[in-house]
Amino acid sequence: MSLETAKSAIDWLKTLGCRVIPIMGGEPLIRKDFILEVIQYGCEQGFFMYLPTNGYLLTKDFIDAIGKAGVAAINLAVDCVEPKPGLPKALMAIEPQFRYLVQQQEQYGYILFLNINITSQNLKDVKLLTEIAHDNRIGTDYHINEQPQSFVDVTHYKHRGDGLYIKPEQYEEVDALLDWIIQKNRQGYPMVNSIPHLEQMKLMSLIHI
Repeated sequence: MSLETAKSAIDWLKTLGCRVIPIMGGEPLIRKDFILEVIQYGCEQGFFMYLPTNGYLLTKDFIDAIGKAGVAAINLAVDCVEPKPGLPKALMAIEPQFRYLVQQQEQYGYILFLNINITSQNLKDVKLLTEIAHDNRIGTDYHINEQPQSFVDVTHYKHRGDGLYIKPEQYEEVDALLDWIIQKNRQGYPMVNSIPHLEQMKLMSLIHI
């Protein structure tokens, strides 16, 4: 997409009454200069500009630039503390970027939260990341990594054999983890997920049994 097309799309969305734009990928920061200009233009037009990223390409200069531009929310995709096979989105791999994001949050006023996929390989990490987020006064957002569906053709899906989806023998453990997350939500831990949403996630094991 060209910058001209992006600006035209923002102008069109504004005429419809839209005021929120999430910049989606892949990884958006592969085109950092483009993304910065899109964020600047969107903010100038009164939009809530939302940036998801795995954090690997963040730098202090870029964090300051998007902060000054007015980015409203930064969704940091992190699935584990240390890198694991199939789970490269690890907090320790981007620890300097994470610390600077936390440090600059008050200055620029953006919302920062960790986006966490619950997989077969990171159940303990989910709790650790939740506590790390709470200690740094930022939020969390949770997703369940379910088994690829079999009612459509997914033979092209390259990660089908990775085994990162929740397996039947883990349903009880995942259920207990979700209970723990709900408890933390009730205790005031900031989360994107509402309690009803988390309770719906608990139904996954019942659906598959």
